[in-house]
Amino acid sequence: MNKREQADPRPRYRQVADELTAQLRAGVWPVGAMLPTETELCATFAVSRHTVREALRLLEESGLVQRRQGSGTTVLALATPDRFVQDITDMAELLQYPQETRLTVLRARTFEADAETAAQIGCGEGEAWVRVEAIRRLRVTTAPLCFTTLLIRAEYAEALDDIGVLPGPLYALIERRYGVQAALIEVDIAASNVPPHQAELLEVEPGTPALLIRRRYLDGQGRVYEISEGAHPAPRFTYRATLKRIPELP
Repeated sequence: MNKREQADPRPRYRQVADELTAQLRAGVWPVGAMLPTETELCATFAVSRHTVREALRLLEESGLVQRRQGSGTTVLALATPDRFVQDITDMAELLQYPQETRLTVLRARTFEADAETAAQIGCGEGEAWVRVEAIRRLRVTTAPLCFTTLLIRAEYAEALDDIGVLPGPLYALIERRYGVQAALIEVDIAASNVPPHQAELLEVEPGTPALLIRRRYLDGQGRVYEISEGAHPAPRFTYRATLKRIPELP
């Protein structure tokens, strides 16, 4: 280890990961190529196999490489893919995510809620709704952040015409057109896998781990008027919440 490495406060595996990332960015290994073996990397960086494996783990989590036992490490990208990190401390920040991304509608259809669907949505049987499937991106040219399914009451369907025309997420477009405000937002977060019919659109392999975020928007009368469900393939999205303890009153 040289003096520069001794002065570097970063863990050695992080240093190795950063050096490999820089080499990928410089085009040392093209997409689809195999990285040197763990043994070769150990010799190159004068580190242990454990250090190399931790460095490769960081590269894999960043979406740069894919490791397969017995097959080696394949280059997937030359630069870290775009990633969206959402910090949540209040309702305004909860709604920040759809404001900073771009939604592209793929298809939409109107349906009447049967008994099972009505129970899932929390509406009356026979009520008319619109189902929308869309892709959300951070920018037009970047890889998709998530596959989004939207359900809105059919009476607010004209707000869909404003997507991509007026700024803001769908709930804001509904508020602008109809004066309906979200008084309560319920959020469910679960681990999932990307199903085959979404994988191609998300540019990932079927079964890729994903973060499933479901939001239910309720108006001032407690009526559900919009539901959004987004499947976010790893590692393109991070959901971070900040919790603050409130001192107990004496």
